[in-house]
Amino acid sequence: MEPFPETSTEGASTASADAGPPHEGTVVRNASLESSMRNRIVRLEQDNSPYLLDKGKGAYWSDIKRELDHAPSQGEYTRLVSFENRDLLLRELKHEDLRLFQRVLEQNPPLADQAPYNPEEVFQDFLDEHGDQLDRLQLDVYQRDQLELEFLALVRQGLKRDGPAYIRERIF
Repeated sequence: MEPFPETSTEGASTASADAGPPHEGTVVRNASLESSMRNRIVRLEQDNSPYLLDKGKGAYWSDIKRELDHAPSQGEYTRLVSFENRDLLLRELKHEDLRLFQRVLEQNPPLADQAPYNPEEVFQDFLDEHGDQLDRLQLDVYQRDQLELEFLALVRQGLKRDGPAYIRERIF
C-alpha cells in the first residue's frame, strides 16, 4: 500500500506546501469502491447481461481498471471512479428491468405475440428512445445520468406494479 500524502493541520495553503514534490501525482485509490464495482461486473457477466457491450468475461472490468490506474491526478481519478460507478449502476438497472420484463412475458405468454418484433429488441428500443430524448436535452453527463436513473426506477416500478398493462401501454 502506498502511504497517504502528508498534510499539515495548519490550513490548506500550508498543507499543499508541506506535501512538496515527493507527493505530486499521488492518487489515493478507493479500493473498496473498486472492489465493489468489480464484483458487480462479475455478477452481470454471470447473468450474461447484454449491457456489458458484448465484452468477454473480465474485459469490461479490465478496461475500467486500466483507466483508473492511469488517472494523472486525484481529481481525475475521483471523476473517473464516480462516472464508472454511475455508468455501472445504469447497466445494472437496465439489466434488472430487462429481467422483470422477461418475467412478465414468461407469466403472460400471449403478451409476447403483441410485440411488433422480437420483444427484447422492442424493450431495448424503448430504453434507447428515452436515452435519445435525454441526449437532445444537452445536459451535462451527471444530470443526464440522474434522469436516466429516475426513468429506470419508474420502469421497474411500472413492471412490478402493472406488469402486462405497463408493457402493452408503454413498451409495445
